[in-house]
Amino acid sequence: MNQNPEHAGVSLPGDEGYVLPKPPYMAVIFVSLRRENDHGYAEMAARMEQLAQQQEGFLGLTHARVAGKGITISYWTDRQAIRNWKSQVDHLQAQKLGRSDWYETYMVQIAEVGEAYNGP
Repeated sequence: MNQNPEHAGVSLPGDEGYVLPKPPYMAVIFVSLRRENDHGYAEMAARMEQLAQQQEGFLGLTHARVAGKGITISYWTDRQAIRNWKSQVDHLQAQKLGRSDWYETYMVQIAEVGEAYNGP
């Protein structure tokens, strides 16, 4: 999953030995409310997760969903990696389908992470 050897050990929360990347890095926070009829969403989401993992600058991601409300946070080395992912042709198609078919509403925030730690 992790393409950057400097950030070796990045995995998903819930994985044994989960380790956050060493800051600084960027986080894309995607909060959404899905429509009831979201046919094809799960397949596309899985495909996008696999594709994101292949992108230069990708560090990892985490997500949670309850009753149609979701949050996905993806981690990237820098803003250029995020711009490249946003404009990736298959991701553009997924974004189009998300706006037209799957999401009632969504919000995207991009932030620089300057400090990070795990617990307990």
